[in-house]
Amino acid sequence: MKKCLLSNSNALFNKIAENNTLYIPVDLEQGRVAYKKFVDGLKMSDALKTDRSAKDFFFPQTETLMAFKTQGKSIEVIDTRSETEDFVIFGVRACDVKSLEVLDKVFLAEPVDTYYKNRREHGVIVSMACSRPTETCFCQTFGIDPSQPQGDIVCYKTDDAFYFDAVTEKGKKVLAQMDSVLEDCDDKAVNEQKAQIKQILD
Repeated sequence: MKKCLLSNSNALFNKIAENNTLYIPVDLEQGRVAYKKFVDGLKMSDALKTDRSAKDFFFPQTETLMAFKTQGKSIEVIDTRSETEDFVIFGVRACDVKSLEVLDKVFLAEPVDTYYKNRREHGVIVSMACSRPTETCFCQTFGIDPSQPQGDIVCYKTDDAFYFDAVTEKGKKVLAQMDSVLEDCDDKAVNEQKAQIKQILD
């Protein structure tokens, strides 16, 4: 388990952004919250969820699949696919992460959607435990545990710190890149938060 004080969060985000394009949830006007590309000094939102799902990073609403070039009666199909840059989505809630499992079953099954696959391979999800689930949340209905979200890196946010645990190889690579702003710690604070979340759910 690794720890970073909230007072050092800007340095943490800058460290991630050195090697990856980083997106964090940000407060907008009229109470809206959206993922924005991190730049130095950008503040992360404390909101429970964003207006739009993190699924948009992997399956956008619109996308150019191909281009056409015509000359006389001949038509040339141009492949517009390009290698996706490495990116990190920070603060994805358990319900959003679970939804990607559904997309994976559809778009990574034969025939594989190579556009989707490319983005999944280059994207790293830093999920965040939901410390204050509400009565309108449907996690339990679908067997989702908001205290134990899936993801490449699982994050817990307390009053003074972020706690991180890398789950996948992609996650371990990104966590290693953050090492200079992290410190080793035990899981006492995380276990206390898990207990509080379960109490709220009960």
